[in-house]
Amino acid sequence: MTDRPLTPAKRAKIERFLETARARPQARPLPSASMAVNRVMRPLAKSAGGGAKRTSSALSLAEIWPDIMGPRWSKISSPVRYRGSKDGRTLVISAPGPAASLIMAASGPILDRLNAHLGAGHVQRISVVQAKPKPNREARVQPPLRRGLSPSETAQLRDGVKNIRSERLRDALERLGREVIARKD
Repeated sequence: MTDRPLTPAKRAKIERFLETARARPQARPLPSASMAVNRVMRPLAKSAGGGAKRTSSALSLAEIWPDIMGPRWSKISSPVRYRGSKDGRTLVISAPGPAASLIMAASGPILDRLNAHLGAGHVQRISVVQAKPKPNREARVQPPLRRGLSPSETAQLRDGVKNIRSERLRDALERLGREVIARKD
């Protein structure tokens, strides 16, 4: 193509087209059937409660999860779903990065405890997927209590930042100094 300038007639024709033509809305894909089934079945499964030992939902393992995984691993891992294959059922477990490999290494005893609770041969394999770590609400570290500054500490802090010309920088450094001194001890 050559770079020829547009004639005024062609330019006017293009401008009229752009003013009158409307773009069609973007076609969106239909939601998957599994999403619709999940929206209906999940509340029904929760309202139905537990019941039989041998369950088809991995989410129903939540009650016995500490018994299966032990107190250490049950806090950071959770059962996700069962995956069926011709070789048998696989339980998919979600765990944070490094814990995923450690859980996979201990899959033999975990499988034994799972099948002891659910019935012999219920689960043949374990698959661990890495997930974001769960926030541990019990072990939240409380920030240390801050104490007030004594008049001499306040005077010393202000004296240390008085030669700074920028008011914003001086205020920021004073706030930082207050935090550092208050958290000492």
